[in-house]
Amino acid sequence: MTDNSLSDWWEELLQVHEFIHYHEHATALTCREVDFLVEALALQGGETILDLGCGGGRHSLELARRGITMVGLDVAASVLKHARATASSEALAVEFVQADMRMLSEDARFDAVLMMNSSFGLFDDAANAAMLATCARALVPAGRLVLQCINPYQIESYLRDMRSAWYALGEGVVLREAAFDPRHAMLQLGFRYLNANQGLDVHHPGDHVRLYGFPELSNLLHSAGLRPLSLFADAALPPEPFAETSQWQVVVARKEREVVSVDAESPL
Repeated sequence: MTDNSLSDWWEELLQVHEFIHYHEHATALTCREVDFLVEALALQGGETILDLGCGGGRHSLELARRGITMVGLDVAASVLKHARATASSEALAVEFVQADMRMLSEDARFDAVLMMNSSFGLFDDAANAAMLATCARALVPAGRLVLQCINPYQIESYLRDMRSAWYALGEGVVLREAAFDPRHAMLQLGFRYLNANQGLDVHHPGDHVRLYGFPELSNLLHSAGLRPLSLFADAALPPEPFAETSQWQVVVARKEREVVSVDAESPL
């Protein structure tokens, strides 16, 4: 497989088949997170929301079921194929776009932008800062951005069950490995899939996520023209304030001012 096809293969395995295999848990998790989003954003129905790094579209699909017009964007064609099929079968108001999340139209405008499950931090610091500016530009005045990020101050707690663990997936098993580079505040993720029946032993090319503490994250948001309004420990109800032991940090920020435009060739 080429690097792109291998990456797509892994995205389909982890974003689609894993959620099918653990359907009951995945459905409950998605509903809980969407319940939180509806309350945190005071959604009434009829809003238009952009879901960046949407993966298999679980948040986009559930929000669309609740009357929100959704656009889900992801770079992996394999996962979007499944998301589009679900949206079509349920006649949902959601469009799935295959693209690099950094490439948004100058004209794209949304009531809210979501970056869930550590979708923020996939690039270097300069590109991550530009990503927030792009999100701000895509928001209507006073529009909201939601970031769900791992709390680097509790990385040891987060990694406790992640350092090296096997779990069943379909006819095979997945080895999930994670490590944290404290010099660069970088979470390193790796996976390996074994399926004896199919003779498969496939290694994930590896992902890196830059983790930001809230003071750093707050400065980045302000620089992008966004003001943090609320900080929660997780995307769940009842809302739990961010605390010393929180593994996650969920930030709701509001667009306060326009930012300098970022040139991009856009799919939207």
